[in-house]
Amino acid sequence: MQLKKSTIGLSLLATLALLFGGWFLYQKMEIEEPIRTEVGQLQSATLDHLNISKDKIQIDLKVTKPETFPQEYRDLVEKTSKFAGDKEVVIGVNNQSQAMSDIWKNGQFVFTEAIDLHQYSRIPQMVAEWKASNKLDAASALMDDENIYVYLKKGTEDFYTIVPRSTEKEVTARG
Repeated sequence: MQLKKSTIGLSLLATLALLFGGWFLYQKMEIEEPIRTEVGQLQSATLDHLNISKDKIQIDLKVTKPETFPQEYRDLVEKTSKFAGDKEVVIGVNNQSQAMSDIWKNGQFVFTEAIDLHQYSRIPQMVAEWKASNKLDAASALMDDENIYVYLKKGTEDFYTIVPRSTEKEVTARG
């Protein structure tokens, strides 16, 4: 009888090791490695952190070239969604120095108002005013169909944020 209990215990242990080992290997080979490969091909950002959980994939990037990042961001969102299956993909940006975040927070009211009123043409002027009044080295705002990308830089400190556009009650060109 003792032999049977140990055989059953070893079989259970081997089955669990195979099951969880297979799941871990699947996560590593079919999700994590392709995502790392896609992020590694980016010319405008580097991977800061990657976390894959049961229902979410968190990718944190450090933007290095803000002018070209929006196009690569859209491509990354599209490609990682294919690898993710039914998991939510969240791509964050870690360019968030405190001094630049304060400038962003001070101007956020007017920025949000422009977005809510769909007056996107005011945004570049606002960012230019922030650049002049805060003596920034660089400040830009780029936009696509889904997001507005804002970049602020002074010395070695920078700030990058992606603000989703509201398409509700918005007129769009169909072509």
